[in-house]
Amino acid sequence: MKAHILMKAGLMFAGLGALALGGCAHYYPYPVDNSTQKQRAEACVAQYDPEHKAPQVMTYDSATGTETHMNTEGRNVAVTAQNAQDNTALGMGGKVGGGIPSACTDYDPGAGPAAPPPHHKDSYNGYH
Repeated sequence: MKAHILMKAGLMFAGLGALALGGCAHYYPYPVDNSTQKQRAEACVAQYDPEHKAPQVMTYDSATGTETHMNTEGRNVAVTAQNAQDNTALGMGGKVGGGIPSACTDYDPGAGPAAPPPHHKDSYNGYH
């Protein structure tokens, strides 16, 4: 009788282990972005040109097909560049006299600092 109970318990734990491993195969610890490169490029540009206004300054590189726009509003400056042929983009914005500007690309459309913060020495790495 005791062996029968142990065998059932072993099968139960083996089944739970298989379920746990099967469930882990579909778990992603980070959000998955299913958008296309074109959608990511448009999202990046939209952060710095949400109203799609005519740019104050525009350039076009006929060799690569890259179009660059610049707009200023007071001390705020926004620059976007987009290439429709290969669905790539770059967006940058900041305030004249402000801190580090923000930027994004078609690869990472979430706006973030254009440069990493300066290193500071501390007791661990000699910087603070």
